[in-house]
Amino acid sequence: MGRDGLAVVTAALAVAAVAVVAAPGAAVAGVPGRAAACTPQGPDFNGDRCGDVVVGDPDAAVGGVPGAGRITVLYGAEGDPGTGERAVLAQGGPGVGESPESGDGFGAVIRTMDVDFDDRTDLVVGVPSESAGDADDAGIIQVIFGSADGLGGGRAGIVLRQGTHGIPGGPEAGDRFGAGLAVNRTSGDFRPAPALAFGVPGEDVGSVADAGAAGVVTFDGDTGDVATVAALTQDSPGIGGGVEAGDGFGTAVELFQGPGGFSCSVTGVEGYTLVVGAPGEDLSGDRDAGMVHLARDLSSDTPLTQDSPGVDGATEPGDQFGARLALDSFCEHDGPSHVRLAVGVPLEDIGSAGDAGMVHLFATDDDELPLPQRWSVTQDSADVAGTAETGDQFGSVLELGGPWRDGLGEPLVVGVPREDVGTAADAGRVQIFGEAASAPGNGDVSLTQESIGQVPQAGDHFGAALSSRYGQVLVATPDDVTYGKGAVHGIPWPGTSGTPLLFVPGQGGIPADAVRFGAALA
Repeated sequence: MGRDGLAVVTAALAVAAVAVVAAPGAAVAGVPGRAAACTPQGPDFNGDRCGDVVVGDPDAAVGGVPGAGRITVLYGAEGDPGTGERAVLAQGGPGVGESPESGDGFGAVIRTMDVDFDDRTDLVVGVPSESAGDADDAGIIQVIFGSADGLGGGRAGIVLRQGTHGIPGGPEAGDRFGAGLAVNRTSGDFRPAPALAFGVPGEDVGSVADAGAAGVVTFDGDTGDVATVAALTQDSPGIGGGVEAGDGFGTAVELFQGPGGFSCSVTGVEGYTLVVGAPGEDLSGDRDAGMVHLARDLSSDTPLTQDSPGVDGATEPGDQFGARLALDSFCEHDGPSHVRLAVGVPLEDIGSAGDAGMVHLFATDDDELPLPQRWSVTQDSADVAGTAETGDQFGSVLELGGPWRDGLGEPLVVGVPREDVGTAADAGRVQIFGEAASAPGNGDVSLTQESIGQVPQAGDHFGAALSSRYGQVLVATPDDVTYGKGAVHGIPWPGTSGTPLLFVPGQGGIPADAVRFGAALA
């Protein structure tokens, strides 16, 4: 934990009343109510312009099947996101597909986008622990469509797996297809094309075990059907590095249109840049040092490592550079791209503190590739709260996006769920940095459970999952000791008005039989 310096959140937020969201009014089970008026905040699955929240609990039982996993949908209502009706999604349910099986972990990886351009957000779920016959942990990705009646209330969903829809390979034990998952993170003066990126970190390439693979699936915005698929490995033409056992290429992925200097338009996979983390990459004899690939058109690669020019730190064994990624992009047809890429190095040693962690922020406003580093940050950086300590793994959870303060740009939110707070080991911390700040400690904010009137307890893991949206950041404590089965906090951006929200199992219509409510958020 260590010092709390200039970055600690103001007392005003710490004493603000926390609204435990009450049970919603009467409605048909699983069908969201209609709000009179809302300000859009985050995903909107039923098109009522109210912000919705999805919370994953991959360890939950479904119909007596342990660890099958489920997702709780918190529909929005007038005033605040997630304060309307509730619904539960699980495999085998309407519009979802597949069948719940022990250990599937449905809800472990969740993303959102509008696949079919109907102005209702759709849900994309990575299920890397899904088995295929005798192939354990082969993995699938499921697309669940929004509708006027909410998620799963309309057309049947899509199930993506290797060997279908033109996706190369076949389901094999340990592939973990969908462990890496991202959607097109580009916004601008046009409608972003519907596309997702997938990672298969356990894919064997030839005889090389767990070398990894990644790729892009594009969709027809008129129909929502799969349009094109492309995949690559480190053996693909134009891709740097080399195929080695345990590289884990595809552990983390991100995707954007551009750079704008090449035009924001896309044709198939051309026009996209796929960002791929390979944290197990060995470099110059340093095992698991890590590498990040930026593959323009999925062919022309610009690798990044801690030995790249202008990048802080140095390539060292076990750093796992690229284990986590976060990205946000704005693209103009007649102007440059604005790209922000955060790279987590959660096992970076800081001095004598092993696995203390580090984050690099890369940014461009004029179509530069490779992306230049803007700054890097650790908990030992000047004016940054906390102290780099062994096992903190700063950078193991990352989120970019959402307006914040003038002059600071977009917020980079870093979850540090293994941070000790006082005597509470692994209670967790969240740190927010302005990506446009001249230095990471300029105007940053630190949050613990004390900041929102809660008591940090050992093993809570505050910050284990994050989701940002206009007006607030959602912070999960999936192992929350106070509530026993997890909790999700809706925290207004520091310096803004708003009421902190609290979503917990057994209250406000949320199922009580949760296991790790908040293991994933969107």
